[in-house]
Amino acid sequence: MKETKTNKKAAEDIMASESEFKGYTIEEIRFHRALVAMEADFCKTKILKTWSNIQKVNPLSPSSGSSLPTKAGSVAMKLVNGLNYMDYILLGASVFNGVRKVMSFFRRGKKK
Repeated sequence: MKETKTNKKAAEDIMASESEFKGYTIEEIRFHRALVAMEADFCKTKILKTWSNIQKVNPLSPSSGSSLPTKAGSVAMKLVNGLNYMDYILLGASVFNGVRKVMSFFRRGKKK
């Protein structure tokens, strides 16, 4: 019973404080803007740090510090960058045909 009275009083206090709110002051708005800008800067720094870690680990990157030699990474990047749209279309068609043949092989085994 005592909890109900306390909860009612807390609810009334909350409702009363909402009706008395007149808005933020200039200082509060400036503080919130500075806080949001600082959070955005921290997020940007975190993303850039993660990106640099990904570049260090990427084996295809020519400047990566991974166990693969940089020449192999350089060759792989030149191969990927050297392809034009028609090469990608032909490569996709050949992969699609290969997958289709493999799938048809497995479907043949399920006859009733």
